[in-house]
Amino acid sequence: MSSVEYHYPRKDHPYQFALFILAFNTIQQRSDTPKVVEEPAATFMEIASIHGKPYVEWAGDRNNDISADYSGTDKKDTNPVPSRFGGMAVVSIVVSHSLTIFHGAVVFPTWHRPYVMLIEQSIGNIAEKLAHDIEADNSNEHGIWIKAAKELRFPYWDWAGKDVPENGLPPVLYEEKVEIMAAGGKKQIVNNPLSFFSYVGGVPFDFSDEKDDSTGQVAYFSRWQGTYRHASSTPDPEGSRIDLLQKTFKAGANDLRRRVAQLFTFSDDENFAIAWDEFSNHTAESKRDIDFINRGSLEGVHDTVHLSLGGNGQMSYPDYAGFDPIFFLHHSNVDRLFALWEWCYPEYWMGSGYERDGEQYPWTQARGTYAQVYNEQLLSDGPLQPFRTEQGDYWTSSQARFLHEQSYPKYYSFPEFEGIKVDQAATSFQERALARKRVQAYYGFGPQTNAKQVGLHAWKHLPVPNKEDPAVPSNHSIIPHYRTFAVHVKLLEHAYNRSYSFQLHHKGNAHSSPQLVGTISVFARPDHSPCKACAVRREAGSVVRGMIPIPPELIESIIKSNRGGESSFDQTLAHIKGEFVGRLVDATGSELAGAEGGLDVTQVPQHCAASRTVIPIEISLVSAAVAEHVEDKNRPVHLCDWQHHNSIFDAGWLASHKDSV
Repeated sequence: MSSVEYHYPRKDHPYQFALFILAFNTIQQRSDTPKVVEEPAATFMEIASIHGKPYVEWAGDRNNDISADYSGTDKKDTNPVPSRFGGMAVVSIVVSHSLTIFHGAVVFPTWHRPYVMLIEQSIGNIAEKLAHDIEADNSNEHGIWIKAAKELRFPYWDWAGKDVPENGLPPVLYEEKVEIMAAGGKKQIVNNPLSFFSYVGGVPFDFSDEKDDSTGQVAYFSRWQGTYRHASSTPDPEGSRIDLLQKTFKAGANDLRRRVAQLFTFSDDENFAIAWDEFSNHTAESKRDIDFINRGSLEGVHDTVHLSLGGNGQMSYPDYAGFDPIFFLHHSNVDRLFALWEWCYPEYWMGSGYERDGEQYPWTQARGTYAQVYNEQLLSDGPLQPFRTEQGDYWTSSQARFLHEQSYPKYYSFPEFEGIKVDQAATSFQERALARKRVQAYYGFGPQTNAKQVGLHAWKHLPVPNKEDPAVPSNHSIIPHYRTFAVHVKLLEHAYNRSYSFQLHHKGNAHSSPQLVGTISVFARPDHSPCKACAVRREAGSVVRGMIPIPPELIESIIKSNRGGESSFDQTLAHIKGEFVGRLVDATGSELAGAEGGLDVTQVPQHCAASRTVIPIEISLVSAAVAEHVEDKNRPVHLCDWQHHNSIFDAGWLASHKDSV
């Protein structure tokens, strides 16, 4: 897989880029695409539908056994709840559909890996045929196009790259036409398959509109003939609102960078299974509150990207997201980050479950899929339906890994990044550690540098443990008078009848305007979804967790504006909380509820307060001290002495939308 930044691979690999665009147009079945005899592994319409609607069995997974496996004496069907996705558990025939959506589970990264590989394979099949046809008609270009086709990999877009806060999405991801290389060195303008997708054969039968009755905002999925991003609320939009998309994405880009960096700050001595659980998904099945090490999750960052890209469009809705072509460039980058993390932490893995208080617990799939019942056990060697290997067996999570004895040949890699080549094992622990530090720095995490830039007089009152404290690892010393701060977020997964987000804002002052600090998003189905397992999760009050790192320069500003080092630590904590505003917003950015932080805020009157069924479970301030290796400052720092500083929004949440009452 390769980068899809604006200058690459179009500039550096023009033949690959041309074949990619032509092949992608072909599997999208656009009318003006080249005619090829070769059949794709699957059409884009088929591939996209795997992630959600239409609820039909995917053609690539011909499951001949459609008999129901329900049994009144089988615990999986009676305890805790018998459920098939779509509610077909107790009928004689199970109508399987294509959605095998492993979200909120330890297999989130591994399930999406063969999903991206499927589209790569489909495009690759067509690209090779196109290359043969081009060379057959242009003998002077023999060996150029076929070589490019064999080297073609599905691209990714690093939405947390250094340039994103300023530039947002590169034009190649939204312009409707794109220039490519043609035979004979000529240029050709063609439709851009990355900008949108038009449904083949019309809108699928079970697409339905998603409407907010209070604001009147509607996503007209039953009438839109193709995909949109941040669409206007009309049955016939002129196109995606790219200006709004760019504004939204740029505003949250630095937060995405910080959150990606945090994923690589796991220390070297974590419990393997529990570390994997926290990294892999936003629900963290194994965690009690006292177990959290505050790193966030890959799925959590992924959720925020979905809503930032989608707005009032397909990417904000799990049932429709796969139809937007940007979905796969997004997930290709998710897979890349997963590969980098595997390389840095090869020992951290789901295994067969986790241990708590001396007892062993298995992982479970708490949403249900077309092939699994609610609460069915998940295993590293369990099937990742509906994806099959060349031998006809389902992929497993163990096979999806890189650099592992059970991994299945994947024939793809990623460009070298900060010295990491993920298809080549590290030669030593030291090599992995140093690379981890470089990844952290690339995405903006550098406490050693930040500690030198802050005003030590202003920060001198911040407590840190002494060197004898058991929280400080051996051969490490604490950076004096410095702490990192973050906001710990716990949201009800099904608080609202749609996807939504918590946004943390800094109020600003006379010298600065309000700013978005960070976002935690909930990527959820509406209540009317036929997902019975989702209904069970909703009734159980399932919780999505996330972490928003606070930029050190913002902490610096708050401390200095409140008498700096003359304050006590408790006073500084109160000042920090008092600078924050919280907002619950839907995918379009419409506010659902709001809150002000601090101790001096007037309590929200009961008749104006948001319902306890929708407000966050927790929005709290946490901080950690930073320890660095005594002998090797290039080693990753160790975050320790985590302290929980209680809730930020004690005055309550003001309902600003009828759905919050």
